[in-house]
Amino acid sequence: MKNFLKATDRTGSAFKYLAEKFPGLSEAKIKEGVFAGPQIRKLFRDDMLNNVLQGDEEKAWDAFHLVSTNFLGNIRVENY
Repeated sequence: MKNFLKATDRTGSAFKYLAEKFPGLSEAKIKEGVFAGPQIRKLFRDDMLNNVLQGDEEKAWDAFHLVSTNFLGNIRVENY
């Protein structure tokens, strides 16, 4: 998650969307990528996030999503 947030523009629409999505998190925690498991799962189910991401942000999010679901989860894919 931290690598994804390093790829996001701090003044861009994706960062603003995360701040609106989780108003209880401080801006410092969002900048550092401090998210709990339930918050990350909520982002996985969120279709609006994919619409907001652009360029490198989208590539970083796709990579994080693939690693999280196919390797780090309880069920690993055959070619992990």
